[in-house]
Amino acid sequence: MPPETAPDDDESALLSRIDDLRIASIRPLMPAACLIEELADASVVETIRGARGALSAITRGTDQRLAVVIGPAAAHDPAAVLEFARRLVPVQRRLGGELLLVVRVFLDEPAGGAGRWSGAMYDPGLDGSFQINRGFRQARQLLVDIARLGLPAGCLYLDSISPQFIADLVSWSAVGASTAASALHRELASG
Repeated sequence: MPPETAPDDDESALLSRIDDLRIASIRPLMPAACLIEELADASVVETIRGARGALSAITRGTDQRLAVVIGPAAAHDPAAVLEFARRLVPVQRRLGGELLLVVRVFLDEPAGGAGRWSGAMYDPGLDGSFQINRGFRQARQLLVDIARLGLPAGCLYLDSISPQFIADLVSWSAVGASTAASALHRELASG
């Protein structure tokens, strides 16, 4: 017959020795609706709506322009990405009859994971601190700033959480090799 356990030796104490061993802390994620309200800009709606329509027409072949998704592999430096976008504005003005430029703003890192950098939204300080709320705020502000320039932005969605915070500011989204088999990701990218 097993020995009786003391009243303070409850199940949660036992689980604490095996559950979340690599979790340093748990902080609540801000509600997406609150961040959207905080960083909303009605002036960018037409840029995003217009680009979505144009990209759809280009895909269907009713708009003969070429869609060009261009930008850095990772948006870990928002100031540099915004500067890149600013430099695209005169190019879009000059070549807008032939091209539709979409600023590539990849905020997740597909090669991320255990021991590797997860992307600008999940580790905006590039220091392993994983200040996700700060990352979502920084990502959203960057997308608002790009749209204020009159340029559409394109993202790669790697999870189902981040689109809740930024999808209203994205004109083009991609499904990558790591998510192509996921019905959820295909639905996100399809709008």
